[in-house]
Amino acid sequence: MKILVVDDDLVLQNLFLHHLKNMGLEDTITAQSGEEAISKAEEYKPAVAFMDINLLTQMDGIEAAKLIKEKSPNTQIVFVSANEAPSLMERANSVENLGFLNKPYNPELIEQYIKMVKMRLRHLNRNK
Repeated sequence: MKILVVDDDLVLQNLFLHHLKNMGLEDTITAQSGEEAISKAEEYKPAVAFMDINLLTQMDGIEAAKLIKEKSPNTQIVFVSANEAPSLMERANSVENLGFLNKPYNPELIEQYIKMVKMRLRHLNRNK
């Protein structure tokens, strides 16, 4: 299962990758901007994208997720942020997503989202 991790903070991105590696998941792709996330999602077709909302580029994670879902509707989106402002959550919910992961990362929640994605993949494969 390919996993896309989008975060402009390399320390947090590496921490996330460390959690995934501890779960035995190493088929990961990383991006630091919304534009790069779209490009990598198009190229690698990840099963899930953990998308930081506040990116230090012109395109934020919500805009990028919307475009990823348009091009790859089967890619599951999990938004990631330390900011839980209601207006931000409302914008994030305008894009189909599995949920929201708060920073700092909780490895147990990451694992729960991975399990959800695996269940959805099994369901999609059965219905093909």
